[in-house]
This record gives sequence, C-alpha cells and structure tokens, in this order.
Amino acid sequence: MRTTGSGPREAAVELEQDAARFPEQRGELLREAAQQWLLAGESDRAAGLFTEVVAVGGVDAGYAWLSLAEICFAAGDDVQAWAHLRALEESGLNEPGPVGLVAELLEERGEYESALRWFDRAVGLLGAEEVARIGEPGFPSLNAGLLFGRQRCRRELELPVDGLDRAADVAEANRREFADLLERAASAQPARPNRSDAAQMLIWQREEQQRAAQRWPEVFPPDVLGHHPQVEQVLQETCREQGITRATLIQGTVAGFAEFLERTGGDPMQEQVRLDYAGEVCAQGRTIAWPPGRNQPCWCGSGRKYKRCCAAPGQGR
Repeated sequence: MRTTGSGPREAAVELEQDAARFPEQRGELLREAAQQWLLAGESDRAAGLFTEVVAVGGVDAGYAWLSLAEICFAAGDDVQAWAHLRALEESGLNEPGPVGLVAELLEERGEYESALRWFDRAVGLLGAEEVARIGEPGFPSLNAGLLFGRQRCRRELELPVDGLDRAADVAEANRREFADLLERAASAQPARPNRSDAAQMLIWQREEQQRAAQRWPEVFPPDVLGHHPQVEQVLQETCREQGITRATLIQGTVAGFAEFLERTGGDPMQEQVRLDYAGEVCAQGRTIAWPPGRNQPCWCGSGRKYKRCCAAPGQGR
C-alpha cells in the first residue's frame, strides 16, 4: 500500500507489490504503478508495466494500449503509437472508456477524421438508452463529453448538423446550467451537512479500502474491492433522481475508524456505527467535493485524472 507522503517511485514499487498480493486487481494496480513511473520520469519502466497489463486483458488492457500510444507519440515514434491503437481497435474491446479517450487523444493531435471515427464508436458502445439520456434536459451526464468531442470534430470537418449534434447542444445547456448552480452555491454561505441539496456518502479510497479489507474482512468482502466505478454510477443516479447538483464524499480511514471503534466500543458490522463514524469525520471536515473537474485527480485515490478513471464512459456499467 502506498505510504502517505511517499514519492512516485516509492508508490510505484508498493503498487507493484500490491498487484502480486491482489491478483484479481492486477491489471488496475499495474496501471496505477505505471502512471507513477511516468510521474517519476521512468517512461521505459512504465511502458514495460503497460505491456504486462495488455497481457492481462480486459478493459485495463484497453487503457494500457492508450497509454502506450501516448508514450510513443510523446517520444516521436508515431508508427509504433498507431500500431498500439490498431491493436486496441482489433482487440474487439467493447468498453467506451478507453475508446473515448483515444478519440480525445487524436482530437488533440488534430487527427479529426480518425478522432471522429473513435468518438462514433465510443458513443455506439454507450447504448441507445444512455445516449438518449445525454440529450435530455436535467442533470448533466458525465458521458456528454463524448458528444461534445464528436461535435467539435464534425465542426472541424465542416460536416452538417445531425441528431447527435443537437443532443450535444442540449447537453451543453445542461452543463452550463449545472456550472451556474455550482457557482451560485459556492458564493452562498456554506451548506450544513444535512442540507437536502447535498448528498453525502462515506467512501474509502483505494489504498484505504484494501487496508480495511485486511483488518475487517467481514465488513469489506472481496466483492467490494475496486467497486469505485459503481459508486460513481450511484452518485450520478442519485443526483439525477433527486435533482441535486453536488455530493460530499466523506473520507474513511483505517486508522480513524479503528480509533473510533476503540473509543466508542462500536461493532463495525453495524450500519449505524458506520453512519456515526461518517458523521464525526464529516464534522471534522475530512471530505471531498464531488464531482471533481475532469482533469483533476479522481476522488477514488487512484492518482489518475477523473476523466481517465471513475468518470470514464461506461466504467460503472
């Protein structure tokens, strides 16, 4: 597990050790380790880990191919970068997350025709129901970024407006309304924890969740490890259903929970005990505002950008 205050090299080594201890999360943990090696300036070592992730397969392999392509583009090796993207395309991976991020990468490079093809594929992988939801008035969908990117590319290519472009216009209006609500809320007096327009949830960031699973396995069984994309989906659906604009994530820690249990004599299996702990932590201000910006660190503690982690299209499905 990563040690608080450790540098990227130390974090990478510990994540690689975690990958050996938690084989069911090997791909995800190796991806996080590779990202830390990139932060440490060790691109070759990062590429080696991403290659291992490709061998693991699944959606993690898709993100790894994307990262390998980014490393190659940055090094000026466009031929190898495109080879990685072709490998991702030919793998038949049907997850919109990495596909949408490939589209964004190609758009940033000015490869608008190729980017549009990847955006179209990512939108198609969302499913008709989710695409229709993006174009409805109300709480903005985090998947709307795919329609925005698609629309930008179509404009660069001077293509005529189509139905998905019109849905993107509705989604943009939703986004602006949401941003206005956040701005008004930020300028107002801080909300009390029990206000009805601010959802709350006790969360355990990734490394704390793994520590907690070791200490209280009856409370944190294996099937909840790495469930953060599903939590993200719950947050989105809760905000949409309740018509609220933000949520407060209360950060649980093993050390804090253990101290609370010792002090109160509470049983960690009891939901009320966990709720009481969450209330105490919230009162102490150990919280995270949700949603973060797309380019800000993800709330789950992975170290990746929000858009590349729990907010990646289709992650919570």
